Amino acid sequence: MIYTIISALPTISTKTKGTRMTDANKTKLNQGVSRRAVLASMLGVAAAGVVGIRPVFAEDATVRVGFSLAHTGWAAAYDVAFSQGLQLAFDEANANGGAGGKFKIEVIEGTDTASSSVEAIKSADALMEQGVDVLYTSCDATSSVAAGRSGQKKGVLMFAGTSTQPDVPMKVGDWMYLVNFSDNLSSGATGIFAVEDLGVKTAYLLKSSDNTFTEFVPEYFAAAFEKRGGKVLGKANYTFGQVDFSGIISEIRALPTEPDAIMTAAFEPELPAFLRQVRAAGIKSRIIGADAIDSPSFYALGDLVEGTIVVSNRVPVEGSKYDEVAKRFGEKHPDQVGNSAWIVGYDAGLVLLEAIKNAGATDSASIRAALDKIADFEVPNGKITFAGFERRPLVPISLLEIKGGKGVFLKAATIDPAEIPAPM
Repeated sequence: MIYTIISALPTISTKTKGTRMTDANKTKLNQGVSRRAVLASMLGVAAAGVVGIRPVFAEDATVRVGFSLAHTGWAAAYDVAFSQGLQLAFDEANANGGAGGKFKIEVIEGTDTASSSVEAIKSADALMEQGVDVLYTSCDATSSVAAGRSGQKKGVLMFAGTSTQPDVPMKVGDWMYLVNFSDNLSSGATGIFAVEDLGVKTAYLLKSSDNTFTEFVPEYFAAAFEKRGGKVLGKANYTFGQVDFSGIISEIRALPTEPDAIMTAAFEPELPAFLRQVRAAGIKSRIIGADAIDSPSFYALGDLVEGTIVVSNRVPVEGSKYDEVAKRFGEKHPDQVGNSAWIVGYDAGLVLLEAIKNAGATDSASIRAALDKIADFEVPNGKITFAGFERRPLVPISLLEIKGGKGVFLKAATIDPAEIPAPM
């Protein structure tokens, strides 16, 4: 049970002007009298049996949510849309009284992390000083881990943006969660889909050790693919910034048989360069990609990407629940509606709202305990479960095929938890 002292501590206003704190609030926080300080002190108070205390279950309470995200640099392409999706979920909830009709969400914008782990630490530390209850960090796994260590020390519930790397929660600690599907889940489901739905029997892996995403996603795919009877004919490593793929193409052409598919987590600009060269060489293998190419700029490459399989968070089907939310989001942000990061943010907002409602409280510990119990919670893309999954949600993924410059929905793929490849 969480307690606060009624008479011994001054009341702290949780209201701010816009998304910034008032000078009065800053003064109180600088004096060390934040909600975080209150929650820390209550343990000693409860142990001593002091009277005059009550649980922090209050009507019209506020949950303070910090955004430690990138506005510039490569990560901004994901973080900006992610924050807009979050904001839409919170705005809609606040218009109806907040989570559970009584817990309002107050967003506090942190400084630009600029796609840098150094700046991410500064941004997170500043938000911690302002006493946030929940923190959303960047899609960049390195930045999320760096910023997350600050939150871990403070005991603040954190979510790693659109990050999909399954080791982020493990590297940070028990206060960090993913809200997006993890790479091992999505790639495992894609491997099964390749065999059972596409009829792929042989595959070639294109990897890059320059990033854990581009290195391990193909391996997760291979683990599930081979378990279902598929065969990996070979694999090659490229580097970020590489423009000449002739060596890799020669290796593919030297195989006894052309692979049915080439699976890769490569993205722009390397993947388009590879595709131009592989098609020019007469190789017709189907391309199976990952979620990093679920973007308007990749779809706009025309015939070069026609038929490519893409992993997505979106369900672009007329009349779907996703479509209903996408129309509302598109009215506010027409330039971002084609960016799947926003729906990850919207779903993440709904999950937090559900956890707050179920907790009936505003502190990190209570919200986290409720989050750990969420199972089969309905979001626009399907049902999401945190219970029993080590801070990485079990969610369906969408498989799309690029046709005529659009991602055409093929299937919402799921995977038995027992078949999810172990994190690397």
